Amino acid sequence: MKPLSITCLLAITSIASASQSISSDDARIQTLGTKYIKQTEFGTQYQRHCEDVLQSPRKELGINPDKARNTSGIVLAFNSDSKAITAHFDILAANYMGSGFGVFENGVLIEELKLTPKEKTAALKFSSKSKGSSLFEIALPSFANVAFKGLTIDDGADLQQNPALDKRIYVALGDSISHGVGQDGATHKTWPFLLSRQLNAEVFNLAVGGGKISVPTAAMLSDWEQIDLITVLIGYNDLHFDGKTPAAYAAKYNELLDTIRTNHPNTQIYCISLLYTDKPTAKSGHTADEFRAALTQVITQRKSSDKHLFLVRGDSITSKKNLRADNDKDPVHLGVEGAAMLANELAAIIQQ
Repeated sequence: MKPLSITCLLAITSIASASQSISSDDARIQTLGTKYIKQTEFGTQYQRHCEDVLQSPRKELGINPDKARNTSGIVLAFNSDSKAITAHFDILAANYMGSGFGVFENGVLIEELKLTPKEKTAALKFSSKSKGSSLFEIALPSFANVAFKGLTIDDGADLQQNPALDKRIYVALGDSISHGVGQDGATHKTWPFLLSRQLNAEVFNLAVGGGKISVPTAAMLSDWEQIDLITVLIGYNDLHFDGKTPAAYAAKYNELLDTIRTNHPNTQIYCISLLYTDKPTAKSGHTADEFRAALTQVITQRKSSDKHLFLVRGDSITSKKNLRADNDKDPVHLGVEGAAMLANELAAIIQQ
């Protein structure tokens, strides 16, 4: 048998590696779930919060800036007719909860990638399940800060312009329960993301693990021209780790709502009282029920002059079944199934 010529070898190599690169800042790649995007030496970086807000004094801010820089809720969306696609990322920071990516094609989950905190790069490879062009969505990790380096697609394939979105704008405020603890570090398993899908809404998840009531975050909402829906699920850390009394919790909650209403007077706000927990009593002696009662009083007093404000009794739509099955010592965080159950309950309430 004759040996292959150099020309033939080059042709075979070309066929095997026939691909092209798409830069991370290509205008045909749409970013959902954040207003704060910057180009850096690492690639395109995304923040859920304005950097000026994150530089506020920690006690006043009420959230951990490093956890706030995680990319929960952020989605990259693009249309392409490529059969094989690789998305490239640098992992700038990740914590013990790891980081999980999810890929959707035309609204259906087709690929997941779970990383460990030690990994510094990620190559998310997936293949189209459809013929022709598809809408692909990459849900970024909940508990990692990543930089997008760009895409690799088939040679001869292309990206198409994304059609204009006609989605409601939804903002989630809260702590680790909304940030995504208990759902594999993956945006697409968190309850705010799942709720947004049921409501055909674009979610901006501003919840931060360990967070307490954050008035600066509420003030930051002035950067949004319009918000259709806000959920607020906050208070567990105020009860257990901030030493607040029910009265102090109510006062701070009122300040939060006043700040939101300054810029968004007609947005629907659903205030969710503390969910079911295996740890209802703090070292201070105050209880989850006292905080629930305090929030009920806040909403009752404001309701007469605010017809767009609603109370959701968190302990009535959750139970021990919502808690993590993988960690029976966790007294408050939702498991994967528990997060989905909460999203379903809230969707039914909001859509009624």
